[in-house]
Amino acid sequence: MKKLIAAAMAAVLALGVQVTAFAASVNTQTSNITALTGLPINENGKQVAAAGDTIAPNQKIYYLIPPEAAKLLNDSKAFKLSVRKTTNGKYVSSVKLVEKKLLSGTGTNYYVPAGAAAINKADANTFKTYAANARNTYLEIALKDTTSIDEFKVELTASFTARKAMNGIKYADTQTVFFGNKADSNKINPNDKLNLKVSFYMANDSDSGDATVTVGEKGVVVKPDANSNNEIVFEGSDTFATLTFKANDDPDKFYAKLSTKWTSALLAKFRNTDAVIRAFSPATIDSSSRATLALNNPFDEDVDPEDVYIYALNSKGALVNATSSFTYNEDDDTFEIKTRTLTTYIISDVRVRI
Repeated sequence: MKKLIAAAMAAVLALGVQVTAFAASVNTQTSNITALTGLPINENGKQVAAAGDTIAPNQKIYYLIPPEAAKLLNDSKAFKLSVRKTTNGKYVSSVKLVEKKLLSGTGTNYYVPAGAAAINKADANTFKTYAANARNTYLEIALKDTTSIDEFKVELTASFTARKAMNGIKYADTQTVFFGNKADSNKINPNDKLNLKVSFYMANDSDSGDATVTVGEKGVVVKPDANSNNEIVFEGSDTFATLTFKANDDPDKFYAKLSTKWTSALLAKFRNTDAVIRAFSPATIDSSSRATLALNNPFDEDVDPEDVYIYALNSKGALVNATSSFTYNEDDDTFEIKTRTLTTYIISDVRVRI
């Protein structure tokens, strides 16, 4: 069937859309989710500023379901949630309804449309506000990580299907008409369905020229400044590594990320050591000459830099002894290598068998 109005959405938000009744007992309505929930909210509790803004991967995003609609849709005995991923669904790990407080402080509100045309927040009079520190109902979408340097679209449909007939449901707005019935005497039939179409653009954060990457968190797409010296610093509580290079006249972008998390296989090889791992996302540096990667010395003065061994994963993923490829910079207390690619390095206080 073509465009009909879903019970929960139309009744709660007074969208003012009239729907012709059909002879069939099952009614389906499909609409953009933002007409019900407003724009999505990221994992930091911040609502996207405008339709079309990109969303970073490797996080959970939230669409606020207004309380009146949540009373219906939250009832698993009354409605069943199913999900159909249509575009780049491989980046979506889960979709579900949750009840939670996104922020603990005060002063932050989320904006939900009070009318069908009120998608952007330009006219505050067409929006209802909900406190971020209140326990609200959200459609939660968990996104997977990606090292992509490009922006791409993600689309899915979240469908709420009525499990049973519901009669005489009372709503805040008695003037709304949906499924051909007045809101004060509404009937929802079994298998009536509300399809909420979710569509957004996903992309990693980006930076130009010099950049700082927080270790253990999301990476950054770096666009080097052409014909210039560029410096990428990987830091957490301290600086872990620094990449410096002079870009050519038309340098390609690359994804920069550093993790200190061990894989079980590598940890087994270095179990009886004080070794540390520096796992960079694989990347090729588009530079006029080989870049300099400086790994900060993780050991105190009890370990002589001359006694340090550095291992790396080669292009086939095999562990190799790369100690001879590094030089120790006494002034900066770093181990440095000339390279065009980033990989995983392990700095060890003892030699291990590989």
